[in-house]
Amino acid sequence: MWIDRLTGSRTTHALELSAKFAEQRQRVLAENLANVDTPDYHTQRLDPRAFQASLAAALARARPGRSDPLELRDNAQFAVGPGGAPRVRPVREPAPNVLFHDGTNARLETLLTDVSENALHYELATGLLRGKYEQLLRAIRGRIT
Repeated sequence: MWIDRLTGSRTTHALELSAKFAEQRQRVLAENLANVDTPDYHTQRLDPRAFQASLAAALARARPGRSDPLELRDNAQFAVGPGGAPRVRPVREPAPNVLFHDGTNARLETLLTDVSENALHYELATGLLRGKYEQLLRAIRGRIT
């Protein structure tokens, strides 16, 4: 369909994947925060650097001049299924040092830092998407300003 060619660029798809990853990572981080005082709970992790590397590889594999959806083949933690639905497989995070007395490995400061970092990634991806769609809307309306 012609509208897909307007909105389905590689950049748009990469930004959508980034926002979906940040959303899923936020769910994992929220679960970690909710269980910070649960005995024997070990935090789970979705690695943003591994996602960024697989997204960069997908962009490098993409054929020039085409707007095919990007395929994240080499990321074991985050994949996009048919219809664009994300599938996540967080890994159990190894203890950075000795476990605490209750058997957990969660550190509140680290978790809050991860939440803040993830919120910035999500805000960046959605802000750039918003800008792309606002440009398209201005072009449709015929306004330059």
